[in-house]
Amino acid sequence: MEQLIRRELSHGIYLNSVRDDRFKSGRISVNMFVPLKEETAAENALLTQLLGRSCKDYPDYISLNREVSRLYGAALTAECVKMGDFQAITLSVSGLDDRYTLNGEVLSKELAELLCKMIFEPKLEGEAFAGYDVEQERRQLLELIEAEANEKRGYAIKQCIRLMCENDRFGISRFGTYEQVQCVTPEQLYKAWRRVLETAIVNIVVVGELDSEGIGEALNAEFKRIERKPVNGVIKPYIFDGEVKQETEIQEVMQSKLVLGFSCNITAGDERADHAKLMTLVLGGTPSSKLFTNVREKESLCYYCAASYNRQKGIILVDSGVEKQNIEKAKKEILNQLEQIKLGNITEFEISAAKLAVGDSAGMVTDSVSGIDKFYSSQLFEKEILSPAQAAQRISAVTKEQIVEAAKCVELAAVYVLTDGKEGIE
Repeated sequence: MEQLIRRELSHGIYLNSVRDDRFKSGRISVNMFVPLKEETAAENALLTQLLGRSCKDYPDYISLNREVSRLYGAALTAECVKMGDFQAITLSVSGLDDRYTLNGEVLSKELAELLCKMIFEPKLEGEAFAGYDVEQERRQLLELIEAEANEKRGYAIKQCIRLMCENDRFGISRFGTYEQVQCVTPEQLYKAWRRVLETAIVNIVVVGELDSEGIGEALNAEFKRIERKPVNGVIKPYIFDGEVKQETEIQEVMQSKLVLGFSCNITAGDERADHAKLMTLVLGGTPSSKLFTNVREKESLCYYCAASYNRQKGIILVDSGVEKQNIEKAKKEILNQLEQIKLGNITEFEISAAKLAVGDSAGMVTDSVSGIDKFYSSQLFEKEILSPAQAAQRISAVTKEQIVEAAKCVELAAVYVLTDGKEGIE
């Protein structure tokens, strides 16, 4: 099973080696965390795509894919994600474990060298990214933004977060806005690249039996060539100002969306975070949860109704798909089910089902090198890094009384509705 060894290579650069001999492949991820800001979000998102597209030695898809194929069919990915108050630019490569190369090649070294070329030696035209490449990746990013807007469940959740966190960095989109992406220039992207290298908190994750020390030192040596001043890696919890924000958006939709945003003021590092996690699962995280059993099945007020907990910000979201005439009824019943937990009206079956779901999820995380990588990458800002099994074990020890106390911290902060404009909401 996996075993994590974590150390700081230099200021703001961390190496996480997750040893696991069950797989014939390994994975290296370089996660560069920078503050999530309105003025730089679009630049960083577009930069992510450019870094994953090519580099100086492999200036196009054909040459890059040829090199990736040469490395025993490795897989290279680039992803921009949001974590709390930060935007993460992540480049990852997965490849065959050194133990299984045909001629004893140290493939991990070559994979690390490829990542270094992608990150530190991009394809440039002077002090700007190549114009043709920028336009190609801009088009793809704009299509991705449009696709997210067309997926109405995810769109509604993002809109509720924006409404709830209008004065908080967490409300900013990980891709910036459509208009901002349209305006980014090749010169701005060069400056953004330099800014990321100079200021990012870097979290390197190596999963499998690869040469993690060699990989870490190779990447660290490249960062040492740069005069770096890493940003402060602190995520500020969401602060509820006491005013419940409400917004109704009109679009041509077949199914209305109702999203409720809650503040719970319990974040990562707080010993109650596990209590809040389990409480959220009891509320709406399993087919045996209160929202699924009562709002969906018993009352037939929605097509789906689920709750999620963001431990970085201390936010809980409940999202549902409803008929327009049931919006207010569904809202009332969701709040009623939360109130039932606050009153202690929870069955042992509901609690055990939630704990079982956590255990099943922990098992699925460790089924692949990519799952293990994402799990540990997400814990950079945690005070204590746990394995999936350790995290599940902690939650399994949470009591009914602790669930109730966590629920009492939950306050409604935002109500977002997406519906059509044919009739008024009843």
